[in-house]
Amino acid sequence: MELMGDEDRLPAHLRALFTNAPDRLNDALAELRDGSDKLRTGRMGRAFELSKLALRTGGRMVRAKVGAGADGGDGVALATELLTTFGRMRGLALKVGQMLSYLEDVLPPDAQRVLALLQRDASPMPWETIRPHLTREFGRPPEVLFDQFDPQPIAAASIGQVHRAKLPNGTDVAVKVQYPGIDVAMQSDLKNARVVSLMKRLMFMNVEMTELMGELEARFLDECDYGKEAEYQAAYRGRFEGHPYIVVPEVHAEWSTRRVLTTTFYEGRSFHEWLADDPDQEARQRVTQLFYRFYLGSLYMDGLFNCDPHPGNYLFLDNGRVVFLDYGCCRRFSRERLNQWVAMNRAVYADDPTELHRLALDLGFFKSNVDYDREAFRQLMRYLYQPYLKDEPFDFSQENRPHTTFRRMFSDNPNLFKLNMPADAVFLNRIEFGLVSLLAKIGGKLNCHRYAGAYFEGIDPDWPDDPHRPAESGITASGV
Repeated sequence: MELMGDEDRLPAHLRALFTNAPDRLNDALAELRDGSDKLRTGRMGRAFELSKLALRTGGRMVRAKVGAGADGGDGVALATELLTTFGRMRGLALKVGQMLSYLEDVLPPDAQRVLALLQRDASPMPWETIRPHLTREFGRPPEVLFDQFDPQPIAAASIGQVHRAKLPNGTDVAVKVQYPGIDVAMQSDLKNARVVSLMKRLMFMNVEMTELMGELEARFLDECDYGKEAEYQAAYRGRFEGHPYIVVPEVHAEWSTRRVLTTTFYEGRSFHEWLADDPDQEARQRVTQLFYRFYLGSLYMDGLFNCDPHPGNYLFLDNGRVVFLDYGCCRRFSRERLNQWVAMNRAVYADDPTELHRLALDLGFFKSNVDYDREAFRQLMRYLYQPYLKDEPFDFSQENRPHTTFRRMFSDNPNLFKLNMPADAVFLNRIEFGLVSLLAKIGGKLNCHRYAGAYFEGIDPDWPDDPHRPAESGITASGV
């Protein structure tokens, strides 16, 4: 049976994900798309909602992965339940669902496709709730502030929903409106031990709760301040101005507030649509290089890190350019801290166990008084840095790397309960799991050894005329 009786109920950018699906998805999808103005913000209420979900699902996630049949089996049923609960709760809980949708080998493929709806198609709030919210933010109703404003959202995710509009000067814009009360809901989630436990598992860490909570709270509450997001987006836009393929939409400050962010509108294919069109190898290779440049190049050359690499954050234009969306979850790294990470890269490459131990303590992976298995840590780091170790193209699609990484970091890791993930590196795990999952799907190859070495010197190999190249990176490629 077709997923939807009315094809228009499923957004076009996600139809490529589905061919046939069980009847039980129809009600969940209808609930997801119909929207709701009821956002539970209290800590106890949100904790109770998640507790009910945990009791109902129990060990079904494991059973779904181990015993999934051709149609997804228990995995689709579980994903449908997660879809409705996370979509209704929004906030940090919905971010958990987004991560589950693209982390390989956590759920069966069919179940992941169900949760992919959360990437930009969560339950929107009705216009009757959004319009007065916009009026409060600007002191004027949207029909006065904008030349045109579409009350039907074009996307909805964890923190807010996006509407298409037109400025008085005729510029087409995307207006991201924060859900009323979502900042309170996020704070409630950050105090909720069950949500924090889920985030810890998904980020694959064992870390002191004080440091973990400080980093999670800083990053996620930053997302509720669109003023900070605008600053990060402007920084990225300035850095990539003139780039032949990377596009960062312009922020329109006069039409933006702490809870509303207005940026130039672009129309393009989603990540899933682009893959469904079966791009040729040249296009796949170019996109692999672009993604690596945007995330790793920005980190090493500019100390900027976008912490949210998930499929809903990209638009593919017909001219080969890629629009990178969403700068809410970002952070900056100091040059001193980056130098430590580069030193770790060198130590792993040189296979220097003494230096590796020193850096493990300096970076905060282990406390100085902890006796850990140094050889096991060495082998783990050699695996994690595998793409960098050889001066040759690395094919992310040739192995189930996220699954293997999970096994090495958990079930096969004798240091699991001794390892202390540095708080400022919490989101760097998204590279190994989120970005690598995307690169595996894209299907390109990359000589990470050479690209990283160039980034350490402040050079983009694919943009030799980069007018924004740092005058002095403070990092050298020697030993890489």
